[in-house]
Amino acid sequence: MPYLAGVLTGAILTVLIVFLVDNLAVVNAPAGTEPQRIVNWDVAAQKLRSSVTSVQEKVREVRRDVHEATR
Repeated sequence: MPYLAGVLTGAILTVLIVFLVDNLAVVNAPAGTEPQRIVNWDVAAQKLRSSVTSVQEKVREVRRDVHEATR
């Protein structure tokens, strides 16, 4: 369990740091220029929503199967 907590903490910290660096690049960019971002956050958000939807569908399937098995 501590290993999983460490992995999750590391992943969250990595995403947070990349997000902060990307936003600092925007703030510190010269006027009239578009800084190069590390991550396309629009695509990342879209993929996250898609993943959450997939997980929710799988959870519904499992709940339905468990409900049917315990009748």
